[in-house]
Amino acid sequence: MKKIAFIVQRYGVEVNGGAEYLCRILAERLVGTYDVDVLTSCALEYITWANYYPADTTTINGVRVHRFATEYERQAKDHLQYETERKLKKWSRPEEWQGFGFLKMWGRALVGKTVRRFGLRWAQHQGPYTPDLITYLKHNHRQYDALIFITYLYYPTIAGLNIAPKKSIFIPTAHDELPIYLPVFPAVFHKPKAILFLTPAEKRFVHKQFHNEAIYNDVLGIGIETTDVVSPTPVATLLHTDAPYVIYIGRIDKAKCCDMLFDYFIQYKETHPSPLKLVLVGQAFMPIPDHADILPAGFVDEDVKVSLLKGAKALIIPSQYESLSMVTLESFAYGIPVLANEQCEVLKDHITSSQGGLLFTDYPSFENAVQQLLSQDTATMGENGRTYVKQNYTWDKVLTRFAKAVNYVSGNP
Repeated sequence: MKKIAFIVQRYGVEVNGGAEYLCRILAERLVGTYDVDVLTSCALEYITWANYYPADTTTINGVRVHRFATEYERQAKDHLQYETERKLKKWSRPEEWQGFGFLKMWGRALVGKTVRRFGLRWAQHQGPYTPDLITYLKHNHRQYDALIFITYLYYPTIAGLNIAPKKSIFIPTAHDELPIYLPVFPAVFHKPKAILFLTPAEKRFVHKQFHNEAIYNDVLGIGIETTDVVSPTPVATLLHTDAPYVIYIGRIDKAKCCDMLFDYFIQYKETHPSPLKLVLVGQAFMPIPDHADILPAGFVDEDVKVSLLKGAKALIIPSQYESLSMVTLESFAYGIPVLANEQCEVLKDHITSSQGGLLFTDYPSFENAVQQLLSQDTATMGENGRTYVKQNYTWDKVLTRFAKAVNYVSGNP
């Protein structure tokens, strides 16, 4: 049995994050096929990376998890991160330096080392800064047939990919956002032996940005399954109302454009008075408006989440930055239409390919889409979504692609 290790910034049943959740369900699915380890931080949240879990080894749903302490919290180093980012951008653009031609050439000769130095410093401030995890990898990577790094943005991936790149698989969960344009990342995206993307849209974006098509790559996707297990408490009791509702599921954060969602929904209710509610499921990292028709449910158990999703008129995903959006696929699987931000290429691909929902670009298109979802029969959309998931996001396809990548990096194609 091959031994593999997932390296991810946070891990645990309480961790509320797309890439982290993807890592957990993939690791749990692979137990029995591989000897699976997870190497991660002691952090529960990503704002400060404060140590929450003890720095030890534990087992979660059959997966062996090694936790390493973060050396410092991110907020305490914010000013250093911004200064490092400024210098990183400056030193990565020698063509903008002033001076004679030979001085520019001398600058170009030195810039590579400078960018690497400031790039590593930026990664340390970005966090979670877990030097003991990197030391563990240096001393123990030979015991693993493959190292799987999930998410491009954080220190464990940026530093860890340097250790054994020839046995490394990179699942970048990349999308078009500001940090990916920093000059630290071209080297990161050219380092691994294999890259697994979550969607064709992510693959297109990464290849256009980094021109790394020569690296072995595949579109992994993820397996989506439905469950018949629902909350024993009726939805009307959970929400204290039997009014119709749309739902948002995920991290409640400005980075997910939740502020825009709140603005659009409140404007919609002012224009179209009705009993319609907006239900929010997930951990809040921003203030939620005190509005009678916005109902925060918090972080809930899976059976409650499924019950709330199945009772919704539609799922709304306002984010501009997604590399997969598992909740969109879960909504499709349950036959619930999705209203998504057209500015996100991944969501646009999901909606246009499936015909399982609608897109919006601004308030008028949001308003029109909500009106359409509430006034028309959405059964055909629901069935389209189910078909899309069955054709593209099943575990047998995912595990076959994953096994091919592991065999490739372990020298057993």
